[in-house]
Amino acid sequence: MNLWDIKAGEWHEKLLALAAGHFGAEDLKRKLGQVSEDGGLHLGKVSNYYVQRYGFDAACTVVAFTGDNPSTIIALPLRSLDAMVSLGTSTTFLMSTPEYKPDPATHFFNHPTTPGQYMFMLCYKNGGLAREKVRDAINAKTSSVKDQTSWAAFDELLLNTPPLAQRNDSKHMKMGLYFPRPEIIPNLPVGEWHFNYYPETKMLEESDADTRKLEDDARIIVESQMLSLRLRSRDLVNSPAKDLPPQPRRVYLVGGGSRNKAIAELAGQILGGSEGVFKLDVGENACALGGAYKAAWAIERKDGETFEDLIGKRWREDEFVEKIAEGYQKGLFEKYGEAVAGFKDMELELLKRHSN
Repeated sequence: MNLWDIKAGEWHEKLLALAAGHFGAEDLKRKLGQVSEDGGLHLGKVSNYYVQRYGFDAACTVVAFTGDNPSTIIALPLRSLDAMVSLGTSTTFLMSTPEYKPDPATHFFNHPTTPGQYMFMLCYKNGGLAREKVRDAINAKTSSVKDQTSWAAFDELLLNTPPLAQRNDSKHMKMGLYFPRPEIIPNLPVGEWHFNYYPETKMLEESDADTRKLEDDARIIVESQMLSLRLRSRDLVNSPAKDLPPQPRRVYLVGGGSRNKAIAELAGQILGGSEGVFKLDVGENACALGGAYKAAWAIERKDGETFEDLIGKRWREDEFVEKIAEGYQKGLFEKYGEAVAGFKDMELELLKRHSN
């Protein structure tokens, strides 16, 4: 209901007063009741109404539940500093983090089972459709391509184009945004924009259409999507191991795009992942699976047994997880770190133009 103060772990007094109106905050707080931080709390037995009408067992226990996105994150199950990227028609980014740093462009939740942890989520409208538009343009230009839905030419160009289409270190970095649908992160209309960024001078300039190459777009579009994720999650990660810069421990890919190993390789180069990039497949009902895991933990846990401890013993990683790319690559990860500053400036420039 957005009346909860996530950081403080209690009802937000000013929001209660706003919602309660002349009835007063205390009246509303009394009706809302106390909220426990225990995600496996037993709330009592199921009502006789459900026993008589729907045939529930009278011994059925009601436990604290959660929503669809939090259920999805515990179906994986993500450990702290793990990140999940859903590469479907849209793009979704989920991460479990001990850091609470809310932002208008992001969603923050209490972790559904683990006090002191938070769930961070980003949702983009543009994902697979934007990549497909670039793929189709490349295939149309490549006479040898017979299947216009093939990713072969796109993948080859992606892997053979240098990072940020920068032919040598003295050249500018090429960046772009590709939005066939209006975007919410950042809040921009349909459009496609291209810029050059000079990291040494921090200078950003719009690219001349005559100097652009369609062949560069395969890499630049995937970089643009991954750089946006890195920009918005960089303050929520810390070093997963000695002598490593802050980054996720693992990057999991799900959705249709997770089958593309060229995209997976680029995800590791930009987002990092000290243990690598993994394809994750828990079927089409991750939300329901997470809810079932939560119920099993609530019913079967011993005193002090965490969700991660109980479910971790039953999690058969070899059945659901496949490593498909390396993660952190020293030098390349830092190069993309420099690019994040230019990417942020590009977004701010476009937001300024389209603010009216």
